[in-house]
Amino acid sequence: MELSRRFRPPRWTDARLLVGAVLVVAAIIATYLLVSAATATTRVWASAAALVPGQTLSADDLVVAEVNLADVGEKYLSADAPLPQGTSVRTVIAPGELVPASAVAPMAELEGRIVAIDIPGSVPSVVDTGSLVDVWAQPEASGLDGQTADPEQIVSAAPVAHISRDVGSFGVGDGARIEVFVPAAALAKVLAALDGTSVLSVVGAPGAVAED
Repeated sequence: MELSRRFRPPRWTDARLLVGAVLVVAAIIATYLLVSAATATTRVWASAAALVPGQTLSADDLVVAEVNLADVGEKYLSADAPLPQGTSVRTVIAPGELVPASAVAPMAELEGRIVAIDIPGSVPSVVDTGSLVDVWAQPEASGLDGQTADPEQIVSAAPVAHISRDVGSFGVGDGARIEVFVPAAALAKVLAALDGTSVLSVVGAPGAVAED
């Protein structure tokens, strides 16, 4: 009789069984929460086309993207909040790229402006909206000797906001009008070159944005 009482089966009220059961339940709940967090998504804005500084940001330029919540936080522009009015981007954003919240800024805070430049010659085919270009100015010949100064690069890596090729004023198949975002520090040189005494040209710069 003494031996049977010593080896009697444990009861559910045993403290060790209760602790074990609590740990199992806690592990199941933690696993569920971890899986839920890993698969949760949130809606953020992505660019429908290349976004360029100086262009007003609108819903037509954006598409909604579902992304993993764990990778986002406050990093990207939420599509569930009203789109900020009168804003633009600080840098070129390629098509299909998520829009970082830090890249959006009021137009007044941008250090530069979009300037339209008429190019009498051809523009490389790789130059398009979102591309980066260097702008060069070639002063026209002056004086009796007809000597001209060397061409000067007046803007480096300017984002292209819009381009219209085959501009009629230059003749069929020749010339273009290109709108570029010019930094404030280079505005004076560009405006001076647009006074009609210089011929402007653009060349593609490294880092041009390509279609995704």
